[in-house]
Amino acid sequence: MSLLGIARPLGLHRAVDEVRRLREALAEATARYADLSRRFAEATTARDAANAKASHLRDAHIRAAEATRRLQAQTAELRELRAFYANATRVGDLRTHPAVVETQPIPVVPLHLSPLASPSHIPGI
Repeated sequence: MSLLGIARPLGLHRAVDEVRRLREALAEATARYADLSRRFAEATTARDAANAKASHLRDAHIRAAEATRRLQAQTAELRELRAFYANATRVGDLRTHPAVVETQPIPVVPLHLSPLASPSHIPGI
């Protein structure tokens, strides 16, 4: 056997072939790692965007609940004001109806015969 035969054995398990196979496996693993890293970064970005949307949605829900509460309070106040206005205008309408005046002649009494002219004309004095 020669030294060349020992350094380069024949067959499937030569050291050179094993190094080449390991380098190819390393290249594939490196490519797979790069792909997984890229997908992880995309997933992280998508998660952050989803969390931001969820936070925005929670804030919008809180604002909507507050707006609904204010609207209900304002609606109740408006009903009270309308009832007050209806009562006020109804009472005002009652006061502004024309009075029925009968036209009868007023008796004219001469001043010296009027009981209001002097206290001596008041009966019982």
